Amino acid sequence: MKSFPAFGILLGSRGKLQELCALLEANSGLPGPRANLELVYSFASSAASMHLEDWQWDFLLGLAATSPTKAPVNSSKEYLPVCAVVALGALYGTGLPRPRRRSALAALLSAASDPRWRVREASAMGLQQIGERNPGALRAIVTEWLAGAGPLVLRAIMAGLAHPPILGDEELALFSLDTARTILGGVTRAGGDERKSDDFRVLRQGLSYALSVFVAKVPVEGFALMRKLSAVRDPDIARIMRENLKKKRLIDAFPEDVKQVSLILDEANGP
Repeated sequence: MKSFPAFGILLGSRGKLQELCALLEANSGLPGPRANLELVYSFASSAASMHLEDWQWDFLLGLAATSPTKAPVNSSKEYLPVCAVVALGALYGTGLPRPRRRSALAALLSAASDPRWRVREASAMGLQQIGERNPGALRAIVTEWLAGAGPLVLRAIMAGLAHPPILGDEELALFSLDTARTILGGVTRAGGDERKSDDFRVLRQGLSYALSVFVAKVPVEGFALMRKLSAVRDPDIARIMRENLKKKRLIDAFPEDVKQVSLILDEANGP
């Protein structure tokens, strides 16, 4: 991703930070159905290429922490924390000093549970930025986050890992599949009230596509997991399996495996 030349100039001057925010807002695409993701990545790339002073780092952390009151959903203001969170992910992947790693990770974790869906998506995008630059760091983060994570953080993990550019690394692809196995195991243990929550619904939606991304990269291990899960009599697991089996990435490349898993699913849970 190429950097937008003005970003380095504006982020490099204390007196131009307001101008930087105005530039981002003006080109955000918000309010509207689609935010300008190309610009998000361009900003993140520019930030990651710079050696940031403390005041610049604090500026990014402050933007990332902008509250829903100050940056409401689907407003141009919301674009600012989105850009900052993704930039912090990109910076994390470049190898930061430990204090900055901790604060960047805290910002990404907070964004994962934000009430605004675009900010939550920025957390996943930030994890993807880390994975592109440092797969080992991403594995360590996911392992740390998994313990005791709520549905929204689990969804961010799934979306962050389900990024084809980083799954050419077979070790990471297998790790991602195993992470999905762990999270899906948690779904089977969820109680009725938890399953009715909006956060659980968001997690289920994430699992309904992410698993197919992993299976497409490591099909032998992936379809073995799908066969095992499809035999489980659980309505949410069955729904997740059916949605993944609809994905073109599996249907086109592995039609016989898809057919076999579908038969197991129908036998255990009904057509």
